[in-house]
Amino acid sequence: MIISYFKPAKFLYLLLVTIITASSVNGNAQKLDSVKIDKEKTKESDKITVLMYVRVIRDANGNIRMDENIVPNFRLNKWLRLEFGIRQGERPQQFGSYNHYKVELQTKSILKAVRFLARLSDNIIEYPVPQYVKSNYLFIAEGKHRISHSFTALVSYGYVFTFQQNNINQAEPVTKGVANNYPTYKIGLRYALKDKGFLEASYGAYDVFNPYLLSSPFTQATFDYEINKRWAFYSYFRYQFYQSLDTPLNYFTAFGAKLKIN
Repeated sequence: MIISYFKPAKFLYLLLVTIITASSVNGNAQKLDSVKIDKEKTKESDKITVLMYVRVIRDANGNIRMDENIVPNFRLNKWLRLEFGIRQGERPQQFGSYNHYKVELQTKSILKAVRFLARLSDNIIEYPVPQYVKSNYLFIAEGKHRISHSFTALVSYGYVFTFQQNNINQAEPVTKGVANNYPTYKIGLRYALKDKGFLEASYGAYDVFNPYLLSSPFTQATFDYEINKRWAFYSYFRYQFYQSLDTPLNYFTAFGAKLKIN
């Protein structure tokens, strides 16, 4: 099955549909919300966000690739959120060289301290050869603890189940092939920017889309800054290495925007 719906025109069409859908959901929610609600309690739980960003990746040998990402997140009810993600990647040798997608279910933070997430992320690699599909199933607990008014410590731990099949490029996730199961983690420190966003330093083996092997984790600096009530600027720089910090694998630079709809 050839993946044709990730081509540029389709990608831009999907971006437009995502934003329109989010706005429509928001409009319906506002009509239904006729009761006064404690704004402090619902500030995060009622928010719909659409994260859109571009990444440029350079490996240790100087090879460059890039990809475009859309990650909408919706509140299902007061306990659960649903997040989707679509990624299209290009290499100089081949334009549509890889495509990723994910589906993720997130719980509400319990006692404002810990939440749980279950994620399926699927990687369809068309270049370099051999073509293959790799499906990742993640189960993670993410905890946070406020150290001071400005600083919050972040700690996450979970487990990953992966399956890879070569010489296929189907969109459906796989549960057969070469299996590789391992724990995953992430730790970080977040600095709040006076209710306008945050700066975050993190170290770990998973992020928005796909997990990494424990032998190739990363360090990352993330910047999220609110421009107005609806839009925020989003960016990060990631350094991925093999086993030790002095053995680089990849350098990631990402920049984009986050649309917020209450």
